[in-house]
Amino acid sequence: MQHEAILYSLDPKLPFSQINEMDEYDRNKYSKLEDWIQEKYVHAMIASEVDIHYKILPIRPRVQIFYYIGNITLLNQKILGIVWPRAMSLYGKQVLESLFTSAQEYDIVTISGMADGVDQLCHQLSHDYNIPTIAVLGWGLWRYMKRPEHIIIEKIVAAGGLVLSEYKLWEKPSKYTFPQRNRLIAGLADVLFLPEAGAKSGSLITVECALMMKKPVYATPSSIFSPTSAGILHLIETGSVKPIFDLPGFLATHFSPKNISSRPIPTIELSDQERWLVSVLSRDESTEVMSLVQWTWWKIQEIISILSILEIKGVVNQQEPGKYILR
Repeated sequence: MQHEAILYSLDPKLPFSQINEMDEYDRNKYSKLEDWIQEKYVHAMIASEVDIHYKILPIRPRVQIFYYIGNITLLNQKILGIVWPRAMSLYGKQVLESLFTSAQEYDIVTISGMADGVDQLCHQLSHDYNIPTIAVLGWGLWRYMKRPEHIIIEKIVAAGGLVLSEYKLWEKPSKYTFPQRNRLIAGLADVLFLPEAGAKSGSLITVECALMMKKPVYATPSSIFSPTSAGILHLIETGSVKPIFDLPGFLATHFSPKNISSRPIPTIELSDQERWLVSVLSRDESTEVMSLVQWTWWKIQEIISILSILEIKGVVNQQEPGKYILR
């Protein structure tokens, strides 16, 4: 499947059988992509595959393929989408701080758009409060990793998060890619939240997509004199969006409290791959190697090798043959 994904990134119409018929330019590009995908543990999920995630299926326009780095199993959890305008007021930041202070007590995953400024604040606060987060990019993953923001992506993945994009790996952003990204955020989120939004805010596109997919959308009302409230106040007035006056109550309604007996991920220094494997192991009392193969898509020999290193570091124990548990 990875070979097909690389070909799709070169040209969506290029069939697998034409690998040997590429010109020299495409062959070199293919070779570089293949090396980079293996180095960064990039995976792809293709719509034609039987294991396409159920949250992807209802999204329109249809998702043909998406590339990702990190913990794909986060899609199985309850996800809170957080969107807002690029320019956030002090009030909006206070709302977010209050939200995350309460959210750390719940079994919750956040999702946002990784845009400069306030989107990245969502991912940073998620990291600060030990909440898994999903970043959806508005352009190609390979191209984004060449920017200074690659540090944020690496931090998200290292903490057990997920970064994904449906665009060809080196595709540039355009005025079309961000609205398309927004409908992906709306489709993957179980609940959508807006701290604030102006009358012409791009985040209202995400709201529209969420409402079309019958997702619940909430917002915090603020001053009628604030330009960053105009869009939200209009949505609340029309009944499209539900106002939130009690953030802890909102979270308690839609998310389950964290299992206080769950083990924290060890703070010992780990590689990105080791940390991701530990984040998967932390979800159950014990996990079989074959389950790890299904969750990560890594080769079984690679997983066994990483588990052996984690045993040496004192992070995991082999409970019985083929089954591991965190110490």
